[in-house]
Amino acid sequence: MIKVYYFSPTGGTRQVAQHLGNRLGALLGAEVEYHSYTLPREREALPQVEAGDVVVWATPVYAGRIPNKTLDYVRRALRADGNPAVALVTFGNRAYDNALAELVGLMADGGMKPVGAAAMVTRHAFSDTLGAGRPNEEDLAALDRFAAQVAEKLSIVNYQLSTIDVPGEAHPEKYYTPLKTNNAPAGFLKAKPSCNSELCTRCGECMEVCPMGSIGAKDGMPTFDGVCIKCQACRRRCPTGAIAFTDPEYLSHVAMIERTFAAPKRAEFFVAETI
Repeated sequence: MIKVYYFSPTGGTRQVAQHLGNRLGALLGAEVEYHSYTLPREREALPQVEAGDVVVWATPVYAGRIPNKTLDYVRRALRADGNPAVALVTFGNRAYDNALAELVGLMADGGMKPVGAAAMVTRHAFSDTLGAGRPNEEDLAALDRFAAQVAEKLSIVNYQLSTIDVPGEAHPEKYYTPLKTNNAPAGFLKAKPSCNSELCTRCGECMEVCPMGSIGAKDGMPTFDGVCIKCQACRRRCPTGAIAFTDPEYLSHVAMIERTFAAPKRAEFFVAETI
């Protein structure tokens, strides 16, 4: 059984995780299960990893690491008895910094055997232009080749694998500091979205997709009172474009990354060696 777990507020990570899972399932002739841990109710229980399961764990990169508000859950969930595992992170064409090394490290700490690790480019959650159209056909073809390499390792009887050498720190302490257009730190940690009452139809979709369960309602209008991780799920799901992030520090950071990181980055892949 291949069990694929993903955190995907805006859908990019889910797309890549499902593509990889489908490909591995076809190559190995194995059944594939998909499990989202995006919403609060989906994180109420930990994964049940059984003997023989292959685990694929996928997460977007937030400020160069695994998203802070999911880190404790991921740390508790990545527990197994020698199960092979594949680490997958997605990033919005800036950088994946320590996220992939952190995920591989948590897998090893939890008793898993990391077989492969991949960093895939997807559209940046903040921007409509940064990483637009990614993953493209070239990205997915590369992901297919990576899946074939992983499947080859998994098909070897009694295999022993080396440690995967991926860039970054396995146990980082700090997150990436977002910058403004003048390269000063951008302080939008407490920024929250707002809703245009003239455009809002009171459909409630934003409340349904918030991964923190932080959106309430007053007279049918959304209220943003809880923790906001700036994932953009509410803004991107809103059918009328009523939700926006207007914090000046946030907007300056978006302008900076769109200007600085416009050149397309490549996906990167790492596979453990058989020893």
